[in-house]
Amino acid sequence: MFLIFMGSGLKRIRSIRNVTVDNSTRPIALFIPALNGGGAQRVIVNLANGLVDLSERPVHLVLVRAEGEFLDDLRPEVDIRSLDKKRTLAAIPALANYLRSERPAVLMARMSYVNIAGSIAWMMAGRPCRLVLSEATVVRAPEGSRFQRIRQALVLKTMRAIYPRSDCVVANSEATAQSMAVHGMVSDYPTLVIANPVLGSEADRSNDFSSPFGGFRSDRKLICAIGRLAELKGFDCLLEAFSKLDSQEADLVILGEGPLRGKLQEQARELGIGERVHFPGFVIDPMHVLEHSSLFVLSSRWEGFGNVLVEALATGVPVVSTDCPGAPRALLRDGALGHLVPVDEPDALAEAITEALHSPRGTREARQERARDFAAPAIARQYLEEAFGLEVSPSRPRS
Repeated sequence: MFLIFMGSGLKRIRSIRNVTVDNSTRPIALFIPALNGGGAQRVIVNLANGLVDLSERPVHLVLVRAEGEFLDDLRPEVDIRSLDKKRTLAAIPALANYLRSERPAVLMARMSYVNIAGSIAWMMAGRPCRLVLSEATVVRAPEGSRFQRIRQALVLKTMRAIYPRSDCVVANSEATAQSMAVHGMVSDYPTLVIANPVLGSEADRSNDFSSPFGGFRSDRKLICAIGRLAELKGFDCLLEAFSKLDSQEADLVILGEGPLRGKLQEQARELGIGERVHFPGFVIDPMHVLEHSSLFVLSSRWEGFGNVLVEALATGVPVVSTDCPGAPRALLRDGALGHLVPVDEPDALAEAITEALHSPRGTREARQERARDFAAPAIARQYLEEAFGLEVSPSRPRS
């Protein structure tokens, strides 16, 4: 049920081994399957990088298997620990062994099935440290096929049993916290809400824009969308909305990879917009594309947070977003910083796109100022002090 596709490791990765750790320097451990491109993975990288500036404790990134596009974005101070397993469930005994031997001060897991695996390993190891579970998206009722509903119901039941056993549960937005309460996961104690650390250190970028797709024309307006090519991102609705635009002077680029690539490409061809819609796949630096776009569109049916929305705000590009369950409304300050439209309404989305291209909501400066609320240093400190119960080291800057 929890299949993870893995690859080769890196030179500085160490496999789990038995060592003795001084209690005064017990590490901070962050657990996630791998660092393949995705919002949760980017959050973990930014958090790990932010923590090394705040604490003298070692920061361990514990991976089921060391793989992914974001590995190179980790600072050298982050100690990567590979469990060398193919699946998250298969890594539970190895994670328990890591907890027994390293005895970290805190173990933080992220994403529901990873939280479950981390909790089981923590209990197997005798609860040797503080356990923090971090939920990355709104919790939804089971849906889909009969098999999918049964599987999702079992996961929800397990989450209800396990989450209250942890020392702290973190939600990335009020919407995520409310969804967890509705589904009975944190009814006996409040959930700590800490936003995602979206903006890490800025990468060096050339002034020359190298398009990630063929056929790019600089004289045309570029509308950008980013996300996994999956049902929850609503790209089918975005394609329909794009086909309804009066202007033919814009191209649409959707950055990301996923199971619906073929279906979305076929839909674009059927709508007669195939030549103006581009699917370049996963792009390691989407902000480089955003900086050269006329508009960013988030068409999601639901979101836990919406990291790409913050990245778009950071570039100052105008924004259109669905008013979906999750954080988009709060991020856009109830529509003051971007157009909000109902979910799955292509006519409304097309109208908002047309308006935003000519009269965007908010100013470039206001959008960029809002994005700075989600800079990694401040949010890493929230995690350190509020979720982990640890102090900023005296030798570290407190600003």
